[in-house]
Amino acid sequence: MLKNITSILALVLAAGLTWPAAGTAQEYKLDNGDLITVTFWQQADLNSQVRLDAEGKIDLPLAGRIAAAGLTVEQLGRRIVEKMAVYNGKITQASVTVNEYGSRKIFVTGAVNAPGKYSFEKIPTIWEAILEAGGPQANAQLGAVQILRGGEQSQALEVDLTAAFAGGDLGNLPKLQPGDNVNVPAAPAGTGPGGANMAAAGASSKNAIYVFGYVAAPGIYTLQKDMDVLQAIVQAGGPILQLGGGGNSNRPAREADLRKVKLIKRGPEAPVVYSVNVETYTKHAVPVPLQLKPGDTIYIPGRDDYGRFVIGATVGEILKSSITIVTTYLLLNQVFNVK
Repeated sequence: MLKNITSILALVLAAGLTWPAAGTAQEYKLDNGDLITVTFWQQADLNSQVRLDAEGKIDLPLAGRIAAAGLTVEQLGRRIVEKMAVYNGKITQASVTVNEYGSRKIFVTGAVNAPGKYSFEKIPTIWEAILEAGGPQANAQLGAVQILRGGEQSQALEVDLTAAFAGGDLGNLPKLQPGDNVNVPAAPAGTGPGGANMAAAGASSKNAIYVFGYVAAPGIYTLQKDMDVLQAIVQAGGPILQLGGGGNSNRPAREADLRKVKLIKRGPEAPVVYSVNVETYTKHAVPVPLQLKPGDTIYIPGRDDYGRFVIGATVGEILKSSITIVTTYLLLNQVFNVK
């Protein structure tokens, strides 16, 4: 067994995968404004949906007024049973579930698929909030996301998510606060991979993955069975070359950097970012840590100059209908350095 584990770890290291430490979750304590449902399985007619008021209390039939703020759902359930037992000794169990975290609302607006108000058990990161709102739309400009904060001193912060993904560290991003508005601006038509221009692929948010950066067709895709990072890149059209220009002839061309692909997975406290060397991964075939799950995000960064041919962004638009066949060959040609 030890030999098998050692072999797996060796393959993980050989694949160039950076494996961060996992966090620990904390149990949520109820707060003012939370909307909860109280269920009595022994007497369903007493079931209630109530909201914690400004004093952190709830009012229930028979049980009366109960202090709930600061308690976990299990603790509140036991307190409710104690109150109810005075009137009905047969009630020995009360189940409490949170329907809405009233004190932890975040507004997500702009170029996302489901803009609106969202409540969270814990305040999310910026990217988690965007994913909760259905992910970015086709014209989302992730390099200029705005955090609009009210209060006594209003603030407007600009966040470059593409740079954060490229660096593999979301920990240094500004922390959201209750009531914040995360606004994703729309990019001008024709924005290239550096602006994270996304192509919607009609994927259900419950079974979606996100691929963006230097690929021919960045966007939201349906997760297929046993799909891994390489297959997702191929599905998104494969790596591309973005030519220099924009009125500056000295601007270098940029190509997809498959040595520094980022895989962002949801963690118990915050997203976990893996750095993957796809070139090495394809040669050593390490499937377990790179197996994709719903909500996973893959970001393919760019690098200046290029030594091997990859598909151009303009050609990618023309060939999008048959892009998978074309770029599968180009991707494998680049990864395996076929002459």
